[in-house]
Amino acid sequence: MFVSLQFKLELKKEDTGKLIKLMHKQSCAIRVAYNMLKDLEKEKTKKHTPKYTTD
Repeated sequence: MFVSLQFKLELKKEDTGKLIKLMHKQSCAIRVAYNMLKDLEKEKTKKHTPKYTTD
């Protein structure tokens, strides 16, 4: 899966704090999406793994 994020940002030089906050939010969103995909992959693997029984 490929996720693409685009945004246009126009800031004054003194607005670097806003830029840092925005970058933090973006990295948090990417981290959450990555964790969700990782969990989905685990679930998919569990469903396709044959269960062995001992008799």
